[in-house]
Amino acid sequence: MNLDKLQVNAIIRSGWQSVDLGFLMARAWFRPLYLAGLLAMLPLALVLWLIFWQSPFWALAITWWLKPFWERMPLFIASRKLFGEEASPWSSIRSFPLKDILPWLLWRRFSMQRAFDNPVTVLEELKGEQRRQRLRVLHGKYSDVALGNQFICFCFELLACFGIALILDFFTPESFDLKLYDVYGDLSLLGAWVFSLSGLLAMTLTMPFHSMAGFALYLNRRIELEAWDIEISFRNLANRKRIGESRPAGLLASMVLASLIALAIPGGAEAAIDHDRESASKLIEEVLQGEDFGQQRTVRKWRFKDWSEEVDEESFPEWMIEFFEWWEENVDWSTDFSGAAGLLKIVLVILALVLVIYLLRRYRGPLSSLGRGARRETAPEVLFGLDVTPQSLPADVPAQVMQLWAAGSYREALSLLYRASLSRLIEKYELAFRASHTEAECAALVRAQGVDSLSEYFWQLTLVWRRLAYGHQVPDSEIVQDLCQGWTSEFTDEPQ
Repeated sequence: MNLDKLQVNAIIRSGWQSVDLGFLMARAWFRPLYLAGLLAMLPLALVLWLIFWQSPFWALAITWWLKPFWERMPLFIASRKLFGEEASPWSSIRSFPLKDILPWLLWRRFSMQRAFDNPVTVLEELKGEQRRQRLRVLHGKYSDVALGNQFICFCFELLACFGIALILDFFTPESFDLKLYDVYGDLSLLGAWVFSLSGLLAMTLTMPFHSMAGFALYLNRRIELEAWDIEISFRNLANRKRIGESRPAGLLASMVLASLIALAIPGGAEAAIDHDRESASKLIEEVLQGEDFGQQRTVRKWRFKDWSEEVDEESFPEWMIEFFEWWEENVDWSTDFSGAAGLLKIVLVILALVLVIYLLRRYRGPLSSLGRGARRETAPEVLFGLDVTPQSLPADVPAQVMQLWAAGSYREALSLLYRASLSRLIEKYELAFRASHTEAECAALVRAQGVDSLSEYFWQLTLVWRRLAYGHQVPDSEIVQDLCQGWTSEFTDEPQ
């Protein structure tokens, strides 16, 4: 595996950002991925339709059941293209991965994390206990995202299937005499063929996106666990160092620097301490128990910030009981859900529920403010060496910033604007910043609030501040003016 040829940026993404990356990979490589899935599926599908030509739904059901088999070819090709290798569908058929296929067609068939787990079987070729241990490490915090990807792609597959069939039914001229239903309202043989072929087409259209989303989750987890981003950065530094040392001046400077280091640390070799396995493990455990590693907490339920743990969780709220009583009185369960129209109703209800869940998750930041009370943790007074208390800020922050900027105090001006933003975030949004946080972690906490304009503004401010503070890159005056205007619109209640 040559990380230098990696075709995507090796950065740590969130779960849903990884799914977006997978969809982008499927769009970029759609033709070979689609042809790979179609070429693997089509021969057997044609044989099945010839056998079950009077009952095409049986052929579709068997083809659908074998989806774990068909999904391997797009994954195999994408794993090659990810590192810049050419892999056409025809040339990859000879190396088609068949290992461990039987479990995926039996007890693992209904796995809700199939796309996420497939690379462990297809690419790493692990089995048994090794596979189980590997999956325990990889799943981590992305199991819910993998489940969501499986469910969403399944819904899109259903929509595409019914959509293609209904388009043919609605827009076919009557002169073609295309009758999908008989006089009793049941599907005719022609209708069964149309819906079966629509299902096959929807399956092949959705397969690249489903497989690539799971593959991107797998890649993101490996980048996070194996620090691919850090390794690539070190390789780039090493390459630059080799280029510098290839020049005479660079070689001479390296020799002088090595000599100075050797003179400055004469006892470095004697200071090395040998550790055996037991003492090294004990030392590592002591270091990990220290406060420098911060705190980590995993919460797997939704609740308001001031929710008391003493509340009896087994008691149902009154509004939920009233809702179920209303549902029993007003919803007629005797409705006939047979046929395509009934299935379409069920699909629409499921999509409506998914939309509600997505909106609740998307705007969980603003919604959580409804239950805000007193802060549970003491807000820090100093971050990155900056005083973020409200008392340390002037009455008009943007005016003071521009005054310092005009006087040539660039660092003081941006420092004031950045710490004023941190102070208002702590005061207005009650963000739980800690003294151990970095600028990037603070920006991630702001992004988690779900307010797009605030997240975008603070990220731009963080970039400008870091470039000036650490890279000594002075931004243009227009950028600073825009940041001051953005500060006024985001952190004050003045009319714009």
